[in-house]
Amino acid sequence: MSVFKINGKKLDLSTAIVMGILNITQDSFYDGGKYLLTKNILVKTEQMLKDGASIIDIGAQSSRPGAKSIKSKLEKERLVSAITNIKQHFPEIIISADTYRAEIAKACMESGADMINDISAVNMDSRMLYVIAE
Repeated sequence: MSVFKINGKKLDLSTAIVMGILNITQDSFYDGGKYLLTKNILVKTEQMLKDGASIIDIGAQSSRPGAKSIKSKLEKERLVSAITNIKQHFPEIIISADTYRAEIAKACMESGADMINDISAVNMDSRMLYVIAE
């Protein structure tokens, strides 16, 4: 099966698709914090969609080597705010929330994220499996 339904939206994986990456952290290895303001987040999201992205993956915690971990409260605030604003402007979008913390994944799903991208493969928070299963 190559066509999946995610929260009522079709995702066809019979061919390669593009996942746009939106880093909403000052410590990003790629863009160095360009997308902290809501306006910039929305402009970047719109551009990625125009460029062919089928999924937008949003991360608020840098995973670059040597990056300092941010407090979960800040990560949660950034992700939930970004997800909520993006969903208001682009309701049909598929959003992936990039986090390895179960409590944040749960808040992201409640805010409209359609999937979770856990770079630790659930090795950093064993509760993640239960959150994703819900």
